[in-house]
Amino acid sequence: MKIWRVGEIAQLTGLTVRTLHHYDEIGLLHPAHTSEKGHRLYVEDDLQRLHHIILLKQLGFSLEEVKRLMTDPAFNPLHLLEHQLARINEHIQMQLDLRDRLNDIYSLMHRGQPVDPSRFMEVVQMINISRSKHFSREMAKNIQRNYTSMNSEQIREKNEEFRRLISGFRSEMEKGTPEHDPVVLDLARRWKSCLQDAAGDYDQLSRSAESYYRDHSDQALPFGMDGELYQFIRKAVLKI
Repeated sequence: MKIWRVGEIAQLTGLTVRTLHHYDEIGLLHPAHTSEKGHRLYVEDDLQRLHHIILLKQLGFSLEEVKRLMTDPAFNPLHLLEHQLARINEHIQMQLDLRDRLNDIYSLMHRGQPVDPSRFMEVVQMINISRSKHFSREMAKNIQRNYTSMNSEQIREKNEEFRRLISGFRSEMEKGTPEHDPVVLDLARRWKSCLQDAAGDYDQLSRSAESYYRDHSDQALPFGMDGELYQFIRKAVLKI
């Protein structure tokens, strides 16, 4: 039977020794054995459990939630692996889509033909989405399909529409207008309609975007939006 010391487990997984000690202390991952000198010793079953813990953490669960899930008799590691495989396959497909877009631009430039600026914007958008764990492939494809269906003038008009809506929301917020006011509710309906046109599922897009910006707080929100204004818009949308 192969046995690993805590330092070896740390090297294999990229976790720190301190993290592994913490998992032991909170009852999440007890090593199967302890040496005469008190060193933690892990076996294959421990490694498998640790793998499940890491996957659940990557899916966004807290340690408390991970512990509750793994002590649930209904917990099935196969479902966890299926979910992880699906995410990997989504990421691979998005990279293939990105490659196709880059090949199109390369072919045009290689032949000396002009490239519409919207194509470059499209690639930048795909790169940002493809690097993010927060947007599902289905949502990314909806956004991409709607974006690529527009020409540069339509894209400009859509961006201007978002700017007008944000300016309208900010004006009402600064005047102290409540979220349930008819003027604000009209803005909220138009806002929700615009985002549904772009992504298809407003609620899922909102959750994904909120999750994305929590993890990328250094990035500016689009069109000059800030956290306070976003919360004002969010509350207004909930009232329509």
